[in-house]
Amino acid sequence: MKIIVYSAMDARTVVESFGEPEYSYYFVLREFLPLLDSIGTVVSISDPAREVDPLYQAACASGENCIFLSFTPPHLTQTNLACPTFPVFAWEFSSMPTEAWWPEHPEHDWRYCLAKCAGAIVHSQQSAQCVRDIMGANFPVVAIPAPLWDRMSTMRSALKLSQGERRESLELSAGMVFDTRDTDKERWLPSDAETINMIAESYGKPLPASSNSKTTGGFIDITRRHAALWYQSVLAERIPNALQHKLDTWATWANPKAAGRRSVTLDGVIFTSVFNPLDGRKNWSDMLTGFCAEFEHEPDATLVLKLGHHRYSEAIEHMLLALKRLGDFKCRVVLLFGFLPDDSYVRLMQQTDFIVNTSHGEGQCLPLMEYLSCGKPAIAPYHSALADYIDENVAFVVDSWADAAAWPHDPRIAYRTLRQQLNWNSVCRAYRAAFDCYRLQPEDYQRRSTAAIERMHQHCSLEVARQRLTSLFAQAISPKLKETSP
Repeated sequence: MKIIVYSAMDARTVVESFGEPEYSYYFVLREFLPLLDSIGTVVSISDPAREVDPLYQAACASGENCIFLSFTPPHLTQTNLACPTFPVFAWEFSSMPTEAWWPEHPEHDWRYCLAKCAGAIVHSQQSAQCVRDIMGANFPVVAIPAPLWDRMSTMRSALKLSQGERRESLELSAGMVFDTRDTDKERWLPSDAETINMIAESYGKPLPASSNSKTTGGFIDITRRHAALWYQSVLAERIPNALQHKLDTWATWANPKAAGRRSVTLDGVIFTSVFNPLDGRKNWSDMLTGFCAEFEHEPDATLVLKLGHHRYSEAIEHMLLALKRLGDFKCRVVLLFGFLPDDSYVRLMQQTDFIVNTSHGEGQCLPLMEYLSCGKPAIAPYHSALADYIDENVAFVVDSWADAAAWPHDPRIAYRTLRQQLNWNSVCRAYRAAFDCYRLQPEDYQRRSTAAIERMHQHCSLEVARQRLTSLFAQAISPKLKETSP
């Protein structure tokens, strides 16, 4: 069988657009490739309208079955093709779009798109049921989470280290680290001059000359940051190592938000979350404020937020302002942005005690699945795709309730579906229960760790995915082949 695959982004463009809408489809495609390679010949393309049908016709001429898997939501899937087409997409809401908000764009009604497809692949049972609700019970659809459990086997082996060996520093080759233990946190916040400039620029007016005397210190801060940025961008790689180390330290202090070589050593009971900070569905405010409130007097609790977005500085400003409003607390918050080399990523996972998710809804959540596959218990809600693998055996479950929402690509922002709001007090209770479990009930922690590995084996292994995929192909493709055979 020939399997044609497509994602709007590839290994190069996903770096440039990291965090933008649809960027995660590339990572899902990458997780599916070992599965697809095991059942057919995979051909990656960049232009479905031009490339799919010629490949399909060539396969048919040689007597070979051929299908097209488009890792895109239905309204962005090329559907006017002769080749049997299956959109592969994530969805986290209670219903799917059944309205075309502009008559000239009927594809926004997903029934229109799916009716032209041979079937669909989603990543959760809720999404599969949503497809059946709009397309009928007999429409070929299957829930196949990204089959990443087998890939994590090497990581699981690397994590089998003793507690005493786990506190090595994390090295970021090109990144940014904010740590609430920084004694000079004010340098992270905008200076008075920067604030005035931002306001003036928003109105398209230059800064009044009369204000210069009031903001001299602020302009010195700006000049210092620009000098540090020039050093980090141009000069750092051209000077001797001994001098470079000293200047790196100065540049990090002068311009902390610029990406550069960074390191951080973690300690205490470590809670980690990996997410796109500009995706409102991730609900980082409940995660952050709940942690700081619950552990206000607990210096042994650490929250690590590994942020993924190419416009990270914008997100960090919001988080810093949120932290400032919380006042003084003894717990530790660390914000990480940037590329973690493989060994540092292993160390982060190794040092993590709990993986945290406080989202309003998830299509599947790859980071949560990765950490659970490596035996890291979770703090997470039981809703959307998470309901397929989260329960009290592997997680400290956060209560949630349904709330009206709009489909994310609906420009009308019309309330047509539901997402989940979290009970903030439940977030706090889950943090405390997890902390006490790790500190006071090591046997229960180990039980949850073992259960998490087994749960994900049942949920997202290649074996499970292969069974479901071959069953879908048998349902959606075989009857059509029989109809067209001579």
